[in-house]
Amino acid sequence: MQSTYKISNLLPATEVVLMNDIYLVLLYATRIPPHLLISINGKIFTLSVKGATVDGELPALLTLIRRKSIETIFIRLALPPLFTLKQLTEEIRNCTLAYPRADIGIATCLTPIKDFCHSIYDTESKNVNLIFDLLPKLQARNAMSDCYQINMKNYLTPIPSPQGEGGNGSFELKMYEVNDVYEAIRKSSLVMA
Repeated sequence: MQSTYKISNLLPATEVVLMNDIYLVLLYATRIPPHLLISINGKIFTLSVKGATVDGELPALLTLIRRKSIETIFIRLALPPLFTLKQLTEEIRNCTLAYPRADIGIATCLTPIKDFCHSIYDTESKNVNLIFDLLPKLQARNAMSDCYQINMKNYLTPIPSPQGEGGNGSFELKMYEVNDVYEAIRKSSLVMA
């Protein structure tokens, strides 16, 4: 089994770019496990031990990311035909609110994202327990496009360009197991108690 999942051609993120379209967000991308969110047109959706966050403000999250130097990856997802951004927002809202909170054996931050991707991109959800189970399925559906990063420069492997200037790079996301996710949920729950 490979020990990393490669995310290629990460571009520096700008707020202007991130405020439009759909993004799968890997917050704390260098940690095991990262925290996962979906962003649609500047609104964020995620599930944590505190419960569901729907229609959160992306600019507030970007401010936090910059202030705390949180390593973050944004994977742009293709806008599927036949769906409006309003319908996509409604779908991720429903998927996120379907769970009371992230809890061992019930749901993780990936669960509503997995449900959303199954519903919108027709990805298989049965064997998707971790982010690197989902990413190849999205890729197979041509659902992933550009990838962006904030605070990842020190973790990127530069990609040589024909012009000789750098800027883009790839990142090796460390593989982890479901137990690592449960351990992170357990630790977060203890902090909340």
